[in-house]
Amino acid sequence: MYQRRAMHPLSRSIKPLNPATIKSLWTIFVAIGDHWSLDDDPSTYRLRFETFLENRTKLNPVYQGYYVDGAAYFDGLLADIGSAAALERLFTQKPRVVQSGIPATRLEAVQRFVVNEFISLRLALGGFRALGAINYRGYFGGANIEGEPTPYREL
Repeated sequence: MYQRRAMHPLSRSIKPLNPATIKSLWTIFVAIGDHWSLDDDPSTYRLRFETFLENRTKLNPVYQGYYVDGAAYFDGLLADIGSAAALERLFTQKPRVVQSGIPATRLEAVQRFVVNEFISLRLALGGFRALGAINYRGYFGGANIEGEPTPYREL
């Protein structure tokens, strides 16, 4: 049975992300595989990645701002400190713990709403196989709870 695509009412008024923004975000996404030594080819995920961005902004228009700002922040880091240092900062700098749950810095916002979600997507699209799980297509089949069987086949 056909189901309509879920869409936030305000998302009708937002324009698609521009190609330069998508290119910067794609660079981050690809670098995730390099950083964690995933051996699969990320180019096979390009369409899924772009669909993820589109769906995320349709469901919650605030993500348009997260993606535009995240790409601009990354591009600024590239210009200031270079590619390797910029990616290292995005992937490894620990955010401060803030009781309100609101990121305290621009870096923390980019890590939380862009980088961490890209990491989750990257692992769901093939990283599980690279890290040793055989059942790697798609998402885990349930929670990984101590004392319960793992929700995937281990080697």
